[in-house]
Amino acid sequence: MGQVALIASVRYPERCSGCGSELECVGVQALVGESLEWDISYHCSGCGDALYECGPGGSSVPDDLRRRLLAEHGEARLVLSDPRASSVPVMKVLRAELGGDPARTKRTLQQIRAGLFAGTMPETTLLAHRLRAAGVEAEVECPKQPDEAPAGQLAADLGVRTARRT
Repeated sequence: MGQVALIASVRYPERCSGCGSELECVGVQALVGESLEWDISYHCSGCGDALYECGPGGSSVPDDLRRRLLAEHGEARLVLSDPRASSVPVMKVLRAELGGDPARTKRTLQQIRAGLFAGTMPETTLLAHRLRAAGVEAEVECPKQPDEAPAGQLAADLGVRTARRT
């Protein structure tokens, strides 16, 4: 049986540095099992130049790709099902996943409790998985997207795009 992947992708134009032709780039961030991954690819039909970059996600996802994904798909918000959930397990997960010092972790927790912590769908879904594994009920809310869902609808209700890896 294969792994299920949650995929967010974006297509965008760029100019080929070799010949100046317009080429189409494809960027992807995916949650595969319990791991974030990303890739960017393009091929120029003008000169044949090609690029494929990939790597583990998390903080190493290129900033430009992350900005494009957020612009295309909107921000997904991490929500604690019980807003009064104990801070200790939440902060342990946040510190393990996001790094940073205790003061930064506490600010992140405050953002989550205020409904202000957001990221790409794969990023926030991974955090929600990690929180649930630590005994803290958490969900991901999607922003309103054309032809998808009303604002605030839970990601689980969307039929989020998934793929199976074998």
